[in-house]
Amino acid sequence: MNDAPRPVRIAVGLWLATAVFVVFTTAGLWFQRGEVQRLTDWTSGQVTSFLATLSGVALIFVAAYVVLTRLFLKRKNWARITLSLVAIAHMVWILFVGISASNLVTLLLICFAIVFTWQARTAQWIAEVREQ
Repeated sequence: MNDAPRPVRIAVGLWLATAVFVVFTTAGLWFQRGEVQRLTDWTSGQVTSFLATLSGVALIFVAAYVVLTRLFLKRKNWARITLSLVAIAHMVWILFVGISASNLVTLLLICFAIVFTWQARTAQWIAEVREQ
């Protein structure tokens, strides 16, 4: 990563920050289980099912961000494209689940990550590997 230009390093940091943030916010929901149950008026089983589903989906996004970011760092253009498509799917999922303060932070991290992922200097850096 030392040879990567600044926009690439920033994009990588943002993608990984997004993954870490998703892990912590998802874990935080399990600690607020009682509050979720109170707000939704669901049974304990329904809350567990809901949190398990959220956790499973979050794990898929986190794994995709980590793996694709690693491949992006290896200058794989398809990984950059796939990373962006996964992020768009994640944004749609967030809108489906509902907006909260933590989801808003996640959306902002994703938006900034996409911007830096598609900077001109990032495209040049990826193209350099094809020229060699």
